[in-house]
Amino acid sequence: MKRTRILLASDIHLCHLDWYGTKNDDQVAKFVSDVEEECRREPADALLLLGDYSLDHWAWNIKGCWLNEGISNTQRFVQSYMSRLRSAVGEIRMIPGNHEQYGHKLWQEQTGFLRQDHLLCGGVLFVLLDSFGADLDPDHHSDGTYCGADVTYIRETMAQYPDVPVILCAHHFEPQKESEKFCELVRSESRILCLFSGHVHRSGVHYPERFGGKPVAWTGHYSYSGERPDPLLCGRGIREVTVTEEGIESRYIVEENDYTVEEKTVHLSRTVQDEFTLRFPE
Repeated sequence: MKRTRILLASDIHLCHLDWYGTKNDDQVAKFVSDVEEECRREPADALLLLGDYSLDHWAWNIKGCWLNEGISNTQRFVQSYMSRLRSAVGEIRMIPGNHEQYGHKLWQEQTGFLRQDHLLCGGVLFVLLDSFGADLDPDHHSDGTYCGADVTYIRETMAQYPDVPVILCAHHFEPQKESEKFCELVRSESRILCLFSGHVHRSGVHYPERFGGKPVAWTGHYSYSGERPDPLLCGRGIREVTVTEEGIESRYIVEENDYTVEEKTVHLSRTVQDEFTLRFPE
């Protein structure tokens, strides 16, 4: 098995808000440039985008731009940046977050992707789940309805690719809200190595008891830190997964950026905030 590198990112939030002294469009352009630079540093075989490219559906303050104005920043993200991302990374998958509550047809029209998908890469099956797939195309401002993981889709997809390791991805996994059927599948299926998710705007790895202690790794953000008020506790970045003959290695790479908080600007160099290794089951 050749060494394979996969990048994951989430919570980019192309919208009307600026964070840490960076104009929003500049922030999103910097994300794309950083993906390109990562691929120049070491080629990546795939990029998995795990949701919240926008605030299109939003329940707060001025509300979401989709119902207010008919504007889709999700579509703008695809139209403005996807060609550059495709040039940098061959395979891309893009699933929605809780701020993209477009129905299946509209989501596919705007992005060219499915709300739920999968990818076999480096001999590992990545199953990308739609954990906010309830109450779609709402007629009111909403931050999305958590529906949990689609166990039927996981089982059917795994059956198409028997005997390969599996990684589950979603915008969010909420252990206490997941079905016992899903938790039992994660606990008992040795092929399922770990889970990756976004939503909380944090890096780090946690080990939920309901998932049998299997690791859930957060994919950070490219907007604002969930570890507020200190942005340096989770800087803007990209999660890397490397597949080797023995297993997988993962780390959260914080990209070089300037952060201005309370009129004080701090420069953060490219660094790593967490990493872990898993061996394939015998």
